[in-house]
Amino acid sequence: MPSLYVCFLENDEEIMERHWLNSVAAYMAPSSSSKPKIHVELFFPEGAQSDEVVSGKACSIHYGGKVFLTKKNFSRKQWQFRTLNVTTNQHKKIKMFCESHMGESFNYLGYYLQPVKCKTLTPYHPQVLGFRPRWFCSEICIEALKAGGVLNENTDASIHPQKLFDILEESTTMDCVRNYDQLDIQF
Repeated sequence: MPSLYVCFLENDEEIMERHWLNSVAAYMAPSSSSKPKIHVELFFPEGAQSDEVVSGKACSIHYGGKVFLTKKNFSRKQWQFRTLNVTTNQHKKIKMFCESHMGESFNYLGYYLQPVKCKTLTPYHPQVLGFRPRWFCSEICIEALKAGGVLNENTDASIHPQKLFDILEESTTMDCVRNYDQLDIQF
């Protein structure tokens, strides 16, 4: 079975100091965690791993950016990884969804109105006006997981990354993207 990780960036003092948006994201988080998850990405490991850090491609979007599926290493200590058990077909569908939405824009309206749970403001609402979908991080990840049949079609895409973590916590396994075969651990 292919590996697929859902990667959550956890808020802490160091992250909050980097940008005011991190504080806003933490403030908007559900109260299920003292260190809320403020960003989420899907990670598709690739090929044989000979380095300490597993290489692969990550899919998500940053504030004000575009949907990406790009090579990435997860070096910050604030990342938490959840392994999803998916079939080869599910993995392929999820990655194809990410590829098909690369370059689409950030969903500012959905991002700021997400806490009020406006059901009509989905990532697809711009299509009514002839535009391509718009996303924030948890929206693109949730819709990709729905496309692969991992999440139920009724799962609301416009939720905070912490809420997605809460949904996946019991059906996934805590993991790491380190290649422990390559680490020289001494006691």
